[in-house]
Amino acid sequence: MIDALIRIGRTSSSWHQRLRVMINMQIIFFRRLFLLSEESKQKLFNCVADMLEDTQHEVRAGAATTLSGMIRCSPLGLRERMIKQLRDRFTQTLINNPLPKKPKGQLAGLSSARTSGTNTPSPEAQRLVVVRHAAVLGLGALIQAFPYTSPPPAFIPELLVQLSSRAANDPGTVGNAVKSIIADFKKTRVDTWFEDKKIFDPETLETLAGVLWKSYFA
Repeated sequence: MIDALIRIGRTSSSWHQRLRVMINMQIIFFRRLFLLSEESKQKLFNCVADMLEDTQHEVRAGAATTLSGMIRCSPLGLRERMIKQLRDRFTQTLINNPLPKKPKGQLAGLSSARTSGTNTPSPEAQRLVVVRHAAVLGLGALIQAFPYTSPPPAFIPELLVQLSSRAANDPGTVGNAVKSIIADFKKTRVDTWFEDKKIFDPETLETLAGVLWKSYFA
């Protein structure tokens, strides 16, 4: 059954079906977590992580939510292993797929293309946006897996720095996703920020505040 669900998630021509199949993946993962083999768990994680690069925005968003829930509900050993594996994967994706410095308007044209129908971006520009958006959503899923853990897990400052330094200046969808992830991180910690901020060094707090153009992290 797991292989069949994975096949649908990766190959179905209907994005609605690709999105819905993740509900079934969640049910199997959460209800049979301690019965699934390590191979099956890894397959499910790999599939959901791959679906972050789906061509449809809604599927990418659904994959991020699913991945976050899977991390949150995993037993400690599996959780730590997958966090390291996924953190390295998404960070490397951003490194291996940098924004081109020239021509300057190539990726920025995506926003105008969506609104005015002009300046249609090239296939490579579209691919780059999807891949970088996937990496941002993936790192965000790891951060959002622990919304109320206080203080936050020790790996989170590094992920926030990776997002802010490698993707916050991306135009359109990618940059907006980074800002949303960082803003949501702080909003869920308003009541505990006096304690949570102790795991951040001053330089990191300054970097994060700069991303949002306001001192959320004061």
